[in-house]
Amino acid sequence: MLHNYMLLPAFLVAILMLAGCERSNGIYEDELDVLGTFAQITIVGVPESEARKAALAVEQDLKSLDYIGYTFEEEGELHRLNEAFAQGRSMEVSGGLLELIVDARELYEKTGGLFNPAKGKLTAFWEFICDKDECSESPYPVEVQHLVDEQVKKIIATNLSMEDLIIKGSRVSSNNRLVKLEFGDMIRGLALDKGIVHLREMGVNNAEINIGGSARTTGMRGKHDWWIGIPDATGTHMIGSIENIDDKAVVTVRAFDKSFGKQGLVYRHIVDPRTGRPVEDVRSVTVMHDNALVANAFAVTLHIAGISEWKQLADRMDVHKILVITGDGTIYISPAMGHIIH
Repeated sequence: MLHNYMLLPAFLVAILMLAGCERSNGIYEDELDVLGTFAQITIVGVPESEARKAALAVEQDLKSLDYIGYTFEEEGELHRLNEAFAQGRSMEVSGGLLELIVDARELYEKTGGLFNPAKGKLTAFWEFICDKDECSESPYPVEVQHLVDEQVKKIIATNLSMEDLIIKGSRVSSNNRLVKLEFGDMIRGLALDKGIVHLREMGVNNAEINIGGSARTTGMRGKHDWWIGIPDATGTHMIGSIENIDDKAVVTVRAFDKSFGKQGLVYRHIVDPRTGRPVEDVRSVTVMHDNALVANAFAVTLHIAGISEWKQLADRMDVHKILVITGDGTIYISPAMGHIIH
């Protein structure tokens, strides 16, 4: 069973790896803004000129995924593919997007349909478009209820799924025009995996990539092991850390507050494809795994499935190092995670 611990007061500290706290010879760091968040690449034991070249190559990898996988950019490839679906057309896609779609379909099957990027329209209904100063209030509850009852119900009734996609070589189409792909946090996991692979191909054996507080490492940080802090549900405090990370990913997915509603209602950015409503119970999931993409997909799915279904989901996806924070502040830690967390 998961061990149940009540949330303790955490010391206030920025969510930074040791890599961001010390600087010495032989350590190269590059910071960038990609995939909708902050990212940092740290390379150890490589001449600065070679490290800079490697970091720039990885930065291009991340920017290409920005272009491939985000729907809000009209020039983005995924946006154009979704437009093709809506018009009943097929489209030739890049190798990067095709890989993303194939991986997503496999994860859809493993999670019994809970991880379902084909239902991007459901997520879009809750993405209220507003300026920063106007995001303090969501629509009135009656408007939200009407939205759910009338629009979301229609989409759910169509049973959108990754199985609606038709893949012939590099050409993709859908037999359902309402399919809208939205990969969300999954892309960050793929970026971590591909970035580390690319660094190794360039001869970099000691490095870390951190995207939005989730990280993947290889080798060591000089004489030190890599370690990463585990944030609380708000992302502003650390409640623990994991050390001795080598060729592993530590991924945290938080159901951040999309907007604060009137009468105290809060809507979160992860939507349950079964109900069309934002998740409520789980606030944050941290996973350590060999594959960052799988870790991201598992974390999102556990937000949807809820704490009661963690064991079946963990066995199905072979993910066992897990920390979950629920809405009431309770922390659940799996036995495998309990052995490595401080």
